[in-house]
Amino acid sequence: MSVHRDISSQLGRKNREINLFIQLDKEREAAIEKAIEHCHANEPYSLDRINELTSEINELAKQGSIPTRSYVTKMMIEEFVQKKRK
Repeated sequence: MSVHRDISSQLGRKNREINLFIQLDKEREAAIEKAIEHCHANEPYSLDRINELTSEINELAKQGSIPTRSYVTKMMIEEFVQKKRK
């Protein structure tokens, strides 16, 4: 029984990690879209929230269950908007 409890506990922990990753990743993608919209409209925008979420995701990824994400730069956003305009 102890083995079953340990496995169940481990699976529960991994499931929580994956669900947290999904939540953080969705929030990160929404923040990226918002930055793209602001850049496209030539309005000021910040990458702080995007990179805070990236940091949280990367910390979670150190546990080995989920992928890491790259930090976002203004150049990345601007290049994306330029490609989208063409």
